[in-house]
Amino acid sequence: MKQLMHSFQGVYPPKAILDGVKAGRIAAFCLFSGINGRTPEEIRGLTEALREAATKGGQLPPLIGIDQEGGQLIAVNKTATQLPGNMALGATGDEALAEKAGYVLGRELLAMGVNINFAPALDINNNPHNPVIGVRSFGDSPELVGRLGAAIIRGMQQAGIIATAKHFPGHGDINADTHLATVTVSYDMQRLLGMEIAPFKKAIETGVSAVMSGHVTYTALDPEWPATLSRRILQGLLRDELGFKGLCITDAMDMQGVAYLGKEASVKAALEAGVDLILLGHLEGQLEMMEQFAGMASDESIARIEAAQRQMITELPDLSIVGCEEHRMIAQTIADRSITVVHDRRQLLPLQADSIRKIAVITPKPVNLTPADTSSRVQIELANAIRKRHGEVIALEIEHLPDEDDRQAALEVAEMSDVVIVATVCADQVEEQAALVQALHATGKPVIAISLRTPYDIMGYPMIETYLCAYGNRPVSMEAVAKVIFGEIEATGRLPCAIPGISPTYSRA
Repeated sequence: MKQLMHSFQGVYPPKAILDGVKAGRIAAFCLFSGINGRTPEEIRGLTEALREAATKGGQLPPLIGIDQEGGQLIAVNKTATQLPGNMALGATGDEALAEKAGYVLGRELLAMGVNINFAPALDINNNPHNPVIGVRSFGDSPELVGRLGAAIIRGMQQAGIIATAKHFPGHGDINADTHLATVTVSYDMQRLLGMEIAPFKKAIETGVSAVMSGHVTYTALDPEWPATLSRRILQGLLRDELGFKGLCITDAMDMQGVAYLGKEASVKAALEAGVDLILLGHLEGQLEMMEQFAGMASDESIARIEAAQRQMITELPDLSIVGCEEHRMIAQTIADRSITVVHDRRQLLPLQADSIRKIAVITPKPVNLTPADTSSRVQIELANAIRKRHGEVIALEIEHLPDEDDRQAALEVAEMSDVVIVATVCADQVEEQAALVQALHATGKPVIAISLRTPYDIMGYPMIETYLCAYGNRPVSMEAVAKVIFGEIEATGRLPCAIPGISPTYSRA
């Protein structure tokens, strides 16, 4: 059953998987962060084993996908280029940089033997309470999301891999995480066409090779089924109205947004809806499901899958390009161009290093806030980036949910310092972080607050007079923040989404 996109445990495929590839019964795979290898070398070894099995069986090369978005979600982290992510690109507004980012992502994945990237997210982040999209989006404007999404798609596909526009028909304006809950959106058709669907229309016009469905029910499109299970949406809207001719892939089928039906019922419904590839995620019994659903194979879907397989590049770049200096420089340029100073009413910037005795740098311990998150693997290097420019730095790491001990420790390091730099993650929703920043402000010490995720953190501490947005916690973004703080570069980033009650989206010429 070639329409099932399999997954498995370990850095080497099990014999049953290799046998299935050799026999032509398995054509596609999804690799998972940490489960199928952490390094490019491990991923390359795994993908070579899958391709060799296909060659031995006289089969087409398998389709192998992974989530390498940049920013919040980077499946292969070690030695691969850590790009800042979509919202950072949104703050630059620069199509050329987005296309370069896409090329870096595509070229490095191809060197690892991966030929599908489940990126970019074309969801519009117009809901500050969205728990799963956030900085994975380019911003809150359909024009910005569509324009930069098309650019990153061009870059990826020029590099030789399949780009995937997700999560159709839009996952941005929701209040729950479809990994964990069912979600319904009730906007009318006019709103959906002008907002949520618009970036996907742009991607299709650009020639995107794959579209991933979202597990969201849109009542104006289909009041009964989430998009992944809806023939009205995937056939009627995506193919018939928008003219998409490429691969339609589901989001992971173990997510609660569809899994509430049970695995057999949800997979059957997705096949009936017209999906080409069912991303099984971590569902159990995947080999048995091949036999169970063999009679539901679609000739049209198989033709699209095999057409994609024939187009795959089999001569791979050398692994030395992964994390190469040229790619790291692109990542740093994006980060440098993204940093946004929302306001500096106290005129603290740039800091004059020779007039400051000690600087306190307070950062939260990184955690994964959703299954679509790899933030916990990052060591936040803000204190080190500041220390490179000013030797007297007191660094303090606090919990994501700081307790009274964290609060007292923060106040103590503030008391010993002339300036306090405090980073936050979702402080608009995490009351403990907001309270800590408010307490630092109450000391009267100069405070520079930095959001490491979405720009909305200041809603939790609106009295702060100097506020920057970094849109991520990767080392390149921390280096860029330090450059801005000490005046080495100008902060040219513009808010890609409005902060309610604080600041509108900056207009672009």
